[in-house]
Amino acid sequence: MPLIIAATDFSDVAQNAVKYACDIASVQNAEVMIIHSFMVPVVFSDIPMPTSIVADAENDSEIQMRRLIANTQTAYPSLQISGKIFYGGTVEVIEEYALEHNKPFLVVVGNNNLEDQDSWPDSTLIEALKDLKYPVLAVPPGYSFHQPQKICFAFANEHSDIDAALIQLRELVLLFDAELHVLNVRTDNYNPADDADIDATAKQILFAASPAYHIVPCQSDIEHAISTFTISHGIDMLALIPHTHSFFQGLFHKSHTKAIAHISHIPLLAIH
Repeated sequence: MPLIIAATDFSDVAQNAVKYACDIASVQNAEVMIIHSFMVPVVFSDIPMPTSIVADAENDSEIQMRRLIANTQTAYPSLQISGKIFYGGTVEVIEEYALEHNKPFLVVVGNNNLEDQDSWPDSTLIEALKDLKYPVLAVPPGYSFHQPQKICFAFANEHSDIDAALIQLRELVLLFDAELHVLNVRTDNYNPADDADIDATAKQILFAASPAYHIVPCQSDIEHAISTFTISHGIDMLALIPHTHSFFQGLFHKSHTKAIAHISHIPLLAIH
């Protein structure tokens, strides 16, 4: 049975992401593992930190996890749902679990794009999007699941050791039975009269998904161009490769990473 990992910090945004993961699992006949990681801040002082602090934090997390599992199983009685508490960073504990158990076909996290809400800091979201080895889906606050009909893949149009990522994308598109739109935003002096085309190797890998290709000129604001395209074409999910070697390297660097995550009014899929 395929596995979906849903990471939670028990915030409302994360709770919605867990629900979204369960909705996908219901459609795809998958099991759901809910993972929570916690850490106790280290304070440098002459007074030793009481060992009870870690135990208290773990106990509190266990209580919240049991409550979450019970509520989720009530809402999804036909699903196989379990939960686990780890001490450590979110990305590290997900990788640790995946190595010891079934590798997930999808990791679902909450994308807190409303800065006044109390949720994970941006660094946790960005680290998960960039560093996890599995497809990571960031779900916006309050976003309700529906079977994605149109998935947009924002592509830098350069093929450089990204076969695995393209295969991940193709398989997920086929799994959801969705339309695939491949978007290349051109920031150079692009002339539509030129015979520019999408990379041939990428087209070959994605062929089975029958994608539609779009080349869009843009002078500067790439994030806005991507967001505008997703809205005008009724896109349900936006896919990116965080480590491609072109202008998308800039999107996933410092403030640009937050920008692309924050403009995403739809689920954001990072493939690796």
